Amino acid sequence: MSDTFNVVGDWGKTMTSLDLTKGIEELLGFVAGLQVPGVNMDALVASQRENLQALSTANQAVAAGYQAVAEYQMKILQDTVQGLTAAIAGLAAVKSPQELVAAETELARKAFETAVRQMRELAQIVTEANQEAAEVIARRIPESLEEIKDVLKVPQ
Repeated sequence: MSDTFNVVGDWGKTMTSLDLTKGIEELLGFVAGLQVPGVNMDALVASQRENLQALSTANQAVAAGYQAVAEYQMKILQDTVQGLTAAIAGLAAVKSPQELVAAETELARKAFETAVRQMRELAQIVTEANQEAAEVIARRIPESLEEIKDVLKVPQ
């Protein structure tokens, strides 16, 4: 189980560390060299660099959210296995059918409460990651729209 947890953690680190900077810079360098009448290519490149940086930041937030969900799911699995082991041991000690029904009912109640709590916590993790990513993009859009004005001005 620990090995699986480590693999999930390693995958999450890999996803959050993806760096497309080199390819983006090459593409932007190519665009900067183009001559388009009526377009300020320097302003276009600067604007797109900031847009891509915002997108990269948003992607990192989403990847971190994926990692947090995977880690939490592993915790749920570990807790479930431990709880199941304890429940089986507890049920083995029950002596009468009435006690067995009461014990099983209590286990079902606790399992339901735990499942609902865990679903809420997972939903909260996903919501926070999505909000962080959306906020990065939402902050960038108005800035980018303002920059369009500069892009369409021919440099002197």
